[in-house]
Amino acid sequence: MPMVRKRGRDADTMTGPFATAQDFNLMKMGSRMLRAARLDGETFRQLRDDPSATAQSVLLVAIIGLCYGAGFGFFLAGTSLLDVLTITLIGLFSALAIAFVWSGTTFLIVTRLFRRTIGYWGLSRPFFFSWAPGLLFVLMSSPITILFEVIRAVGAAWIGISSVFAVKHAVGFSTQQSMLTFIICVLLLLLLVSILPFS
Repeated sequence: MPMVRKRGRDADTMTGPFATAQDFNLMKMGSRMLRAARLDGETFRQLRDDPSATAQSVLLVAIIGLCYGAGFGFFLAGTSLLDVLTITLIGLFSALAIAFVWSGTTFLIVTRLFRRTIGYWGLSRPFFFSWAPGLLFVLMSSPITILFEVIRAVGAAWIGISSVFAVKHAVGFSTQQSMLTFIICVLLLLLLVSILPFS
């Protein structure tokens, strides 16, 4: 008897995040990034229900990390190419760490505090795609300080707003619940950073 694959919100909870064949179509990924940056609710819901987009979502976070690292590295005057490469790699690993900690914290708030049922990857795929506006970070490489600050602030704010909409549509929250989730998550992460020994 052939194995029936479960579809929908809990599809990836039974098979694991990469058990489904992954979609590496870059045109489709680019289209999803544009729609996520436009805060398209249907895109976030499709990502929630599509386990084949897991690798795309993690790849997107890595790309955003590279954009931030490269933009910041090139902005610093007088740095060598080796320094730029080092800063870019730090940006990559930092983005991945931040994304997984942030999405994990959001997942705990959604499932424990609000008692919603959703798999980790069902939430994380739309959440990671909400980082698409971070492509702007590569423009921070401009030597003009005010432009660097404006691009960084706009990119960060856009990602914050987009992540609120991603959680709203992935979980079925109201805007207020999604905003509250974002605020609680920020407060918890600030508390965590403040008590870490290296902070």
